[in-house]
Amino acid sequence: MTIFTILSHTPLWVWILFAFLIMRGYAALSEREMNISQLFILPLLFLIWGVWGLKEEFNFNVASLVGMFSGLALGIVAGWRLWKNQPRLKNKPHSDRIIRAGTPLTLVFIIMGFGSKYCLLVWLSLHPEAHYAVQFSALFGVITGLVDGLFWGGTLNLFSSWRKMSPHVRSA
Repeated sequence: MTIFTILSHTPLWVWILFAFLIMRGYAALSEREMNISQLFILPLLFLIWGVWGLKEEFNFNVASLVGMFSGLALGIVAGWRLWKNQPRLKNKPHSDRIIRAGTPLTLVFIIMGFGSKYCLLVWLSLHPEAHYAVQFSALFGVITGLVDGLFWGGTLNLFSSWRKMSPHVRSA
């Protein structure tokens, strides 16, 4: 099967999701204002996508779940460390919004995350027997959890330092 065949048989919703993710990653390159809740969009999106993938592809088998939780734990630690040296969130004066500094990390992890999930799902479509392979379902879970964990670790790092410094949160 050629790459063109694989790409042309990819459902439209996958390309729409990819475009949305790239737009989010591109926006993350520049400083921007947002509500604090917007920090959690990408981690939640990747978590929902990951859980949905485990359900659809492996019906939540034990290997995929253990893999996902293991990957999530590793990813959170790695994401926390990677975002440790990134600029901190700032409160926008006279507003309930925050200012988030630009970083290429978000775009890089979006591309890596989407690419890895896409490759795993293509492999499954080309090799349907992999749905029943414990090793593959564990690998799928680990990669899914690792990717999402990177986003959670970075987000939680930024959020926790903001929460410690924010007078809005301390007085609430």
